[in-house]
Amino acid sequence: MTLNERAIGGLLALACGDALANGVEFSPRGSADIKDMNSTRRYLPVGQWSDDTGLALCLGESLVANKGFDAADQMRRYEGFYDRQEGWPSELALAPGNTLGAALKKFKHTDEPFAGSTHPLAAGNGGLMRLLPAVLAADPDLELIRLWARESTRTTHGAEECLEASELLAMIIHHLLRGEPKNQALEAGKDEAWKSKKITTLAQGDYLQKTDALIKAKSYVVDTLEAALWCFGTTDSLEAALLAAANLGDDCDTVAAITGQLAGCHYGLKAIPADWLNVLVEKDRIVQLARSLIDLTPDTTANPEG
Repeated sequence: MTLNERAIGGLLALACGDALANGVEFSPRGSADIKDMNSTRRYLPVGQWSDDTGLALCLGESLVANKGFDAADQMRRYEGFYDRQEGWPSELALAPGNTLGAALKKFKHTDEPFAGSTHPLAAGNGGLMRLLPAVLAADPDLELIRLWARESTRTTHGAEECLEASELLAMIIHHLLRGEPKNQALEAGKDEAWKSKKITTLAQGDYLQKTDALIKAKSYVVDTLEAALWCFGTTDSLEAALLAAANLGDDCDTVAAITGQLAGCHYGLKAIPADWLNVLVEKDRIVQLARSLIDLTPDTTANPEG
Protein backbone atom coordinates (compact mmCIF):
# COMPACT_ATOMS: atom_id res chain seq x y z
CA MET A 1 0.00 0.00 0.00
CA THR A 2 1.37 3.43 -0.91
CA LEU A 3 1.81 6.37 1.44
CA ASN A 4 -0.73 8.32 -0.62
CA GLU A 5 -3.35 5.57 -0.15
CA ARG A 6 -2.81 5.67 3.61
CA ALA A 7 -2.88 9.47 3.78
CA ILE A 8 -5.99 9.80 1.62
CA GLY A 9 -7.60 6.96 3.56
CA GLY A 10 -6.86 8.71 6.86
CA LEU A 11 -8.35 12.06 5.88
CA LEU A 12 -11.40 10.53 4.20
CA ALA A 13 -12.01 8.19 7.15
CA LEU A 14 -11.79 11.16 9.53
CA ALA A 15 -14.62 12.78 7.55
CA CYS A 16 -16.59 9.53 7.28
CA GLY A 17 -16.41 8.94 11.03
CA ASP A 18 -17.60 12.48 11.67
CA ALA A 19 -20.45 12.13 9.14
CA LEU A 20 -21.51 8.75 10.53
CA ALA A 21 -21.86 9.96 14.09
CA ASN A 22 -22.66 13.68 14.14
CA GLY A 23 -26.40 13.04 14.08
CA VAL A 24 -26.26 11.23 17.43
CA GLU A 25 -23.59 13.31 19.13
CA PHE A 26 -24.14 13.51 22.91
CA SER A 27 -26.86 10.85 22.84
CA PRO A 28 -26.84 8.22 25.59
CA ARG A 29 -25.01 5.04 24.70
CA GLY A 30 -27.37 2.44 23.29
CA SER A 31 -29.95 4.99 22.12
CA ALA A 32 -28.84 4.71 18.48
CA ASP A 33 -27.87 1.81 16.27
CA ILE A 34 -25.52 3.20 13.64
CA LYS A 35 -25.00 0.77 10.76
CA ASP A 36 -24.35 3.11 7.82
CA MET A 37 -24.58 6.74 6.73
CA ASN A 38 -28.39 6.60 6.73
CA SER A 39 -28.79 5.32 10.29
CA THR A 40 -28.57 8.51 12.29
CA ARG A 41 -31.04 11.13 13.43
CA ARG A 42 -29.79 14.11 11.45
CA TYR A 43 -29.56 17.84 11.66
CA LEU A 44 -27.19 17.70 8.68
CA PRO A 45 -27.69 15.98 5.30
CA VAL A 46 -26.48 12.42 4.80
CA GLY A 47 -22.73 12.40 4.23
CA GLN A 48 -22.21 15.89 5.69
CA TRP A 49 -19.37 16.21 8.17
CA SER A 50 -19.27 18.78 10.98
CA ASP A 51 -16.63 21.05 12.48
CA ASP A 52 -14.37 18.12 13.41
CA THR A 53 -13.62 17.69 9.71
CA GLY A 54 -14.08 21.37 8.91
CA LEU A 55 -11.26 22.43 11.22
CA ALA A 56 -9.03 19.62 9.95
CA LEU A 57 -9.52 21.02 6.45
CA CYS A 58 -8.81 24.56 7.71
CA LEU A 59 -5.56 23.34 9.28
CA GLY A 60 -4.53 21.35 6.23
CA GLU A 61 -5.31 24.11 3.77
CA SER A 62 -3.34 26.57 5.91
CA LEU A 63 -0.32 24.27 5.95
CA VAL A 64 -0.44 23.92 2.16
CA ALA A 65 -1.04 27.62 1.45
CA ASN A 66 1.83 28.69 3.71
CA LYS A 67 4.11 25.76 2.87
CA GLY A 68 4.40 25.19 6.58
CA PHE A 69 3.14 26.18 9.99
CA ASP A 70 1.48 29.58 10.47
CA ALA A 71 -0.50 29.66 13.70
CA ALA A 72 -2.13 33.04 13.03
CA ASP A 73 -3.35 31.92 9.62
CA GLN A 74 -4.80 28.76 11.17
CA MET A 75 -6.71 30.80 13.73
CA ARG A 76 -8.02 33.18 11.08
CA ARG A 77 -9.32 30.19 9.14
CA TYR A 78 -11.01 28.72 12.23
CA GLU A 79 -12.58 32.12 12.89
CA GLY A 80 -13.79 32.34 9.29
CA PHE A 81 -15.22 28.83 9.45
CA TYR A 82 -17.40 29.60 12.47
CA ASP A 83 -18.17 33.29 11.96
CA ARG A 84 -18.63 33.42 8.18
CA GLN A 85 -19.07 29.74 7.24
CA GLU A 86 -15.96 29.87 5.05
CA GLY A 87 -15.20 26.39 3.75
CA TRP A 88 -18.42 25.08 5.28
CA PRO A 89 -20.77 23.55 2.65
CA SER A 90 -24.00 23.97 4.61
CA GLU A 91 -26.47 26.72 5.43
CA LEU A 92 -26.55 25.65 9.07
CA ALA A 93 -24.08 27.61 11.21
CA LEU A 94 -22.04 25.74 13.79
CA ALA A 95 -20.81 27.01 17.15
CA PRO A 96 -17.41 26.11 18.62
CA GLY A 97 -17.01 24.29 21.91
CA ASN A 98 -16.32 26.32 25.03
CA THR A 99 -12.53 25.99 25.06
CA LEU A 100 -12.17 26.58 21.34
CA GLY A 101 -14.61 29.48 21.42
CA ALA A 102 -12.70 31.14 24.25
CA ALA A 103 -9.45 30.79 22.31
CA LEU A 104 -10.94 32.36 19.19
CA LYS A 105 -12.33 35.24 21.26
CA LYS A 106 -8.90 35.81 22.81
CA PHE A 107 -7.27 35.75 19.38
CA LYS A 108 -9.71 38.37 18.07
CA HIS A 109 -8.82 40.75 20.90
CA THR A 110 -5.07 40.11 21.19
CA ASP A 111 -3.86 38.68 17.85
CA GLU A 112 -2.05 36.05 19.93
CA PRO A 113 -2.44 32.82 17.93
CA PHE A 114 -1.46 30.45 20.72
CA ALA A 115 -4.61 31.35 22.59
CA GLY A 116 -5.65 28.02 24.05
CA SER A 117 -6.30 27.87 27.79
CA THR A 118 -3.57 26.09 29.75
CA HIS A 119 -5.92 25.30 32.64
CA PRO A 120 -6.08 21.54 33.36
CA LEU A 121 -9.88 21.68 33.44
CA ALA A 122 -9.89 22.99 29.85
CA ALA A 123 -8.41 19.75 28.51
CA GLY A 124 -10.89 19.15 25.68
CA ASN A 125 -10.49 17.12 22.50
CA GLY A 126 -10.49 19.88 19.86
CA GLY A 127 -6.82 19.44 18.99
CA LEU A 128 -7.10 15.70 18.44
CA MET A 129 -10.04 15.89 16.07
CA ARG A 130 -8.18 17.99 13.49
CA LEU A 131 -4.66 16.58 13.98
CA LEU A 132 -3.97 14.45 10.89
CA PRO A 133 -3.06 17.25 8.43
CA ALA A 134 -0.20 18.37 10.69
CA VAL A 135 1.19 14.82 10.68
CA LEU A 136 0.87 14.44 6.92
CA ALA A 137 2.53 17.81 6.26
CA ALA A 138 5.50 17.08 8.53
CA ASP A 139 5.94 13.45 7.45
CA PRO A 140 8.41 11.72 7.56
CA ASP A 141 10.25 13.95 10.07
CA LEU A 142 9.13 12.52 13.42
CA GLU A 143 10.65 15.39 15.41
CA LEU A 144 8.71 17.91 13.32
CA ILE A 145 5.56 15.77 13.52
CA ARG A 146 5.72 15.84 17.32
CA LEU A 147 6.34 19.59 17.37
CA TRP A 148 3.51 20.42 14.98
CA ALA A 149 1.17 18.06 16.83
CA ARG A 150 1.68 20.12 19.97
CA GLU A 151 1.72 23.52 18.28
CA SER A 152 -1.38 22.86 16.15
CA THR A 153 -3.19 21.92 19.36
CA ARG A 154 -1.82 24.81 21.46
CA THR A 155 -3.58 27.40 19.32
CA THR A 156 -6.91 26.45 20.90
CA HIS A 157 -6.14 23.89 23.63
CA GLY A 158 -3.07 24.68 25.72
CA ALA A 159 -3.48 22.26 28.63
CA GLU A 160 -0.50 19.90 28.90
CA GLU A 161 -2.71 16.81 28.64
CA CYS A 162 -4.03 18.12 25.32
CA LEU A 163 -0.52 18.66 23.98
CA GLU A 164 0.67 15.23 25.07
CA ALA A 165 -2.45 13.49 23.78
CA SER A 166 -1.91 15.03 20.35
CA GLU A 167 1.77 14.13 20.42
CA LEU A 168 0.99 10.51 21.28
CA LEU A 169 -1.66 10.23 18.57
CA ALA A 170 0.74 11.78 16.05
CA MET A 171 3.46 9.27 16.91
CA ILE A 172 1.08 6.36 16.44
CA ILE A 173 -0.16 7.72 13.10
CA HIS A 174 3.44 8.21 11.94
CA HIS A 175 4.12 4.51 12.48
CA LEU A 176 0.87 3.52 10.78
CA LEU A 177 1.83 5.60 7.74
CA ARG A 178 5.06 3.59 7.59
CA GLY A 179 2.99 0.42 7.29
CA GLU A 180 3.94 -0.99 10.68
CA PRO A 181 1.65 -3.64 12.23
CA LYS A 182 -1.17 -2.23 14.33
CA ASN A 183 0.05 -3.64 17.65
CA GLN A 184 3.55 -2.28 17.03
CA ALA A 185 2.29 1.19 16.05
CA LEU A 186 0.09 1.39 19.15
CA GLU A 187 3.24 1.01 21.28
CA ALA A 188 4.85 4.08 19.69
CA GLY A 189 4.83 6.18 22.86
CA LYS A 190 5.35 3.38 25.35
CA ASP A 191 8.88 4.35 26.36
CA GLU A 192 8.39 8.12 26.41
CA ALA A 193 8.61 10.14 29.64
CA TRP A 194 5.15 11.72 29.56
CA LYS A 195 4.33 14.37 32.17
CA SER A 196 0.75 13.16 32.51
CA LYS A 197 0.25 9.88 34.34
CA LYS A 198 -2.94 9.31 32.36
CA ILE A 199 -1.13 9.72 29.04
CA THR A 200 1.56 7.34 30.33
CA THR A 201 -1.14 4.76 31.06
CA LEU A 202 -2.66 5.24 27.60
CA ALA A 203 0.73 4.76 25.97
CA GLN A 204 1.10 1.44 27.79
CA GLY A 205 -2.00 0.13 26.02
CA ASP A 206 -4.01 -0.89 29.08
CA TYR A 207 -7.21 0.11 27.26
CA LEU A 208 -6.92 -2.97 25.04
CA GLN A 209 -8.01 -5.12 27.99
CA LYS A 210 -11.10 -3.04 28.77
CA THR A 211 -14.70 -3.85 27.89
CA ASP A 212 -16.87 -1.23 26.21
CA ALA A 213 -18.58 -0.53 29.54
CA LEU A 214 -15.30 0.94 30.82
CA ILE A 215 -14.73 3.17 27.79
CA LYS A 216 -15.90 6.78 28.13
CA ALA A 217 -16.57 8.76 24.96
CA LYS A 218 -16.47 12.07 26.79
CA SER A 219 -15.01 15.36 25.54
CA TYR A 220 -12.15 15.18 28.07
CA VAL A 221 -9.06 14.63 25.94
CA VAL A 222 -7.82 11.49 27.70
CA ASP A 223 -11.24 9.83 27.56
CA THR A 224 -11.60 10.70 23.88
CA LEU A 225 -8.18 9.40 22.89
CA GLU A 226 -8.63 6.21 24.90
CA ALA A 227 -11.99 5.58 23.23
CA ALA A 228 -10.54 6.08 19.75
CA LEU A 229 -7.53 3.87 20.44
CA TRP A 230 -9.84 1.21 21.88
CA CYS A 231 -12.14 1.29 18.84
CA PHE A 232 -9.15 0.96 16.52
CA GLY A 233 -7.19 -1.51 18.62
CA THR A 234 -9.97 -3.99 19.41
CA THR A 235 -11.52 -4.29 15.92
CA ASP A 236 -10.20 -5.84 12.73
CA SER A 237 -11.51 -3.57 9.96
CA LEU A 238 -11.99 0.11 9.23
CA GLU A 239 -15.75 -0.24 9.04
CA ALA A 240 -15.93 -2.07 12.38
CA ALA A 241 -13.70 0.51 14.07
CA LEU A 242 -15.77 3.49 12.90
CA LEU A 243 -19.10 1.86 13.69
CA ALA A 244 -17.84 0.97 17.17
CA ALA A 245 -16.94 4.63 17.70
CA ALA A 246 -20.21 5.95 16.29
CA ASN A 247 -22.20 3.76 18.68
CA LEU A 248 -20.41 4.85 21.87
CA GLY A 249 -22.75 7.80 22.47
CA ASP A 250 -21.62 11.05 24.11
CA ASP A 251 -19.00 12.84 21.96
CA CYS A 252 -19.06 10.00 19.46
CA ASP A 253 -18.53 12.05 16.31
CA THR A 254 -15.19 13.31 17.58
CA VAL A 255 -14.22 9.82 18.74
CA ALA A 256 -15.18 8.49 15.31
CA ALA A 257 -13.21 11.24 13.55
CA ILE A 258 -10.09 10.35 15.54
CA THR A 259 -10.69 6.63 15.04
CA GLY A 260 -10.94 7.37 11.33
CA GLN A 261 -7.51 9.00 11.34
CA LEU A 262 -6.02 5.85 12.83
CA ALA A 263 -8.00 3.29 10.84
CA GLY A 264 -7.69 5.14 7.54
CA CYS A 265 -3.91 5.39 7.81
CA HIS A 266 -3.71 1.69 8.71
CA TYR A 267 -6.23 0.05 6.38
CA GLY A 268 -6.01 2.62 3.59
CA LEU A 269 -8.39 4.17 1.08
CA LYS A 270 -9.72 0.92 -0.36
CA ALA A 271 -11.01 -0.20 3.04
CA ILE A 272 -13.58 2.61 3.25
CA PRO A 273 -17.03 1.32 2.20
CA ALA A 274 -17.99 2.62 -1.24
CA ASP A 275 -21.48 3.58 -0.10
CA TRP A 276 -19.93 5.88 2.52
CA LEU A 277 -17.69 7.58 -0.01
CA ASN A 278 -20.53 7.92 -2.52
CA VAL A 279 -22.41 10.28 -0.21
CA LEU A 280 -19.49 11.98 1.55
CA VAL A 281 -19.67 15.73 1.00
CA GLU A 282 -16.69 17.38 -0.75
CA LYS A 283 -14.82 14.10 -1.15
CA ASP A 284 -12.65 15.49 -3.97
CA ARG A 285 -11.55 18.44 -1.82
CA ILE A 286 -10.46 16.06 0.91
CA VAL A 287 -8.58 13.76 -1.48
CA GLN A 288 -6.72 16.65 -3.09
CA LEU A 289 -5.78 18.10 0.28
CA ALA A 290 -4.34 14.77 1.46
CA ARG A 291 -2.21 14.57 -1.69
CA SER A 292 -1.02 18.15 -1.31
CA LEU A 293 -0.06 17.58 2.32
CA ILE A 294 2.01 14.49 1.49
CA ASP A 295 3.71 16.33 -1.38
CA LEU A 296 4.52 19.34 0.81
CA THR A 297 8.13 20.18 1.59
CA PRO A 298 7.68 22.32 4.69
CA ASP A 299 9.48 25.62 5.13
CA THR A 300 10.71 25.23 8.70
CA THR A 301 12.53 28.57 8.69
CA ALA A 302 9.34 30.66 8.82
CA ASN A 303 8.01 32.16 12.05
CA PRO A 304 5.47 29.58 13.32
CA GLU A 305 3.33 32.33 14.87
CA GLY A 306 2.81 33.95 11.45
